Amino acid sequence: MILGCDIGTALTKGVILAEGEYIFGTSVLTRANAERAFEDLLEAIRRERGFKLDDFKEVVITGWGEGRIRLPHRSEPTMKCIAQAAIWDLPSCRFALCLGAQQSSALILNDRGKVLDYRINDKCAAGAGRFLDIIFEALETTPEESADIARSADKKIAMSSQCAVFAESEVVSLVNDGESVANILEAIFRSLVSGVVALSKRLPIRGEIIVGGGLANNLRIVELLEEGLGKKVKVFRLGPSFIAAMGAALSVNGGVR
Repeated sequence: MILGCDIGTALTKGVILAEGEYIFGTSVLTRANAERAFEDLLEAIRRERGFKLDDFKEVVITGWGEGRIRLPHRSEPTMKCIAQAAIWDLPSCRFALCLGAQQSSALILNDRGKVLDYRINDKCAAGAGRFLDIIFEALETTPEESADIARSADKKIAMSSQCAVFAESEVVSLVNDGESVANILEAIFRSLVSGVVALSKRLPIRGEIIVGGGLANNLRIVELLEEGLGKKVKVFRLGPSFIAAMGAALSVNGGVR
């Protein structure tokens, strides 16, 4: 068996392959400690499936925490892993997006899942998922209910701040002024997606598009992404958060063939 692991800033994800076939995936909170998160992931796998570290022929790690793990493992670049998983899920895919907790990325790839070029957002929480955690807390709502709430917006409002720190203050001011949570959420989602669309358009968008990363769990964000790009977007089928972990596992033996 192969264990692919993506240690992100918010979640640590693991995917298990046996003879090239997906058999299991799970995730745990990272809590700013990559070593502990990896141990927690192994414990979750042991508890849920009974597998121990010695059961894996190879462990491949990618993501923010890769360089912080001391146990023997192989490393793979995150962009390569995203591309490998994208082409595995959708062989006609030539453009992939990954919308994570601290970073959004856009990449173009060939028919073998090789990265031809990519772009990442500036290092700012407003460009990625951590921004929404702040907003949901300020609006006293949850990620699960936010998409339906946003769809009920009855007018478009503009968010003037491009900084996550100041945006929180702006949201509080809008609430105090009587603006609805639905209108605020829709404005936030549109602002966030406009940044992803702008990032994407710094590359030639061609072929079919796949999206992964935690933000792609929010269907309203996916809808707005399709609107902004003018193209259908496929959400990574194992669950968007697992795209890089799956790519890490697939990288063994040369990756997707």
